[in-house]
Amino acid sequence: MPLANTSFTEKAWRLSPMYLLYFTLFGVFVPYIARFLTVNGLTEQEASTIIAVVNGVNVFAPFLFSVAADRSGRRLFYIRLGYVGMGVFYLLALAGSGFWYYLTVFGLFGIFLSAVLPQMEAITLAILGRERSRYGQIRFWGSLGFVVVVWSLGFLLETYSVSILPIAGGVLSLLMFLSTFLIPEQKKSALPAVSKVETGPSTLQMDRPQIAILLAVIFCWQIGMAPYNTFFDLFLRLQGFSTTSIGFLISFGAICEIFIFIYISRLFNHFSERHLMSFALLVTVLRWLIMARFADSFVIVLLLQSLHALTFGLVHSVAVHRIAHLFPANKASLGQGMYVAFGSGAGLFVGNLLAGWLWQGTGFIYLQAAMWSLLALLLTWFGFKDKHPIGIGDTSQ
Repeated sequence: MPLANTSFTEKAWRLSPMYLLYFTLFGVFVPYIARFLTVNGLTEQEASTIIAVVNGVNVFAPFLFSVAADRSGRRLFYIRLGYVGMGVFYLLALAGSGFWYYLTVFGLFGIFLSAVLPQMEAITLAILGRERSRYGQIRFWGSLGFVVVVWSLGFLLETYSVSILPIAGGVLSLLMFLSTFLIPEQKKSALPAVSKVETGPSTLQMDRPQIAILLAVIFCWQIGMAPYNTFFDLFLRLQGFSTTSIGFLISFGAICEIFIFIYISRLFNHFSERHLMSFALLVTVLRWLIMARFADSFVIVLLLQSLHALTFGLVHSVAVHRIAHLFPANKASLGQGMYVAFGSGAGLFVGNLLAGWLWQGTGFIYLQAAMWSLLALLLTWFGFKDKHPIGIGDTSQ
């Protein structure tokens, strides 16, 4: 029996390990890459350049696999290829040193890291089919893995050297590769049938204006997220927070994010994508405005971190859900690739450049983040068109 025709429980236990391990690896890399590079002799400026390149490859990397995967239908093959590339290039970080060496190694690592995610999202949504509104219950395992590894490595790095990071990355890449064998390969001819109710036939005409509006919203939203991703740690240090408190606050935000992934299917059954996205972006505007003014209060920052469930978790879930029915089945990987390219690629790249240029050690960078989030909100409210209630066809509880 095809996996798409099995129970949600069967789908979940086969798909969840892939997300758990991928975002655990994400947690090994993203929070600690700067520490790894500076401990190995690079300056902060050199480290930031390498990190910018890793973000920048998201503009084109998702499409490296997407076109081939959509044409062949062999998405799992490209996922496995990407996992091997990630493990090899992360481990190679132990084999050399210097700015140009690390730029090459981590740039190539970033390409594979970015290229596999759209394939993961496309195959997951294809398998979920009519139950795609329960995507968050699969994705939340990724957030759980991220939280656990960030906390664990924080303690381990007090005792062990940063060399454990590439070793952990290599081991996780191997486990990710093995986890894909829990998922049967989807034949190309079967893809339209699996997604027929949800996305229509593979020849369905795409609604290009709605796709353009969604990508513009994602772009503006990620520009607003960039100061949080890049300068949150430094900003809170200037407010007098300890390193331990900052680590707790970052992890707390990710923990709150998990809950939205668990309950997102219920929201999809009662509210339209337009209303959910608009509400989440309104909260995002308020979050950055308050952060700019009251970041010296631990209690207020803690409350603001709880909003990460909405300002990231809900926005991400709605975006992935919307892409799933704006793109026909035979272009599913392209759709997810465009999400990564416009968001994690172009959005974060531009956002990080703006935040760096505007950085003064004050809350001004969060004021401009609120401005970009407001623009995303206006585009959503006046631009999104919902053709039918989200709950139609869903079988989630």
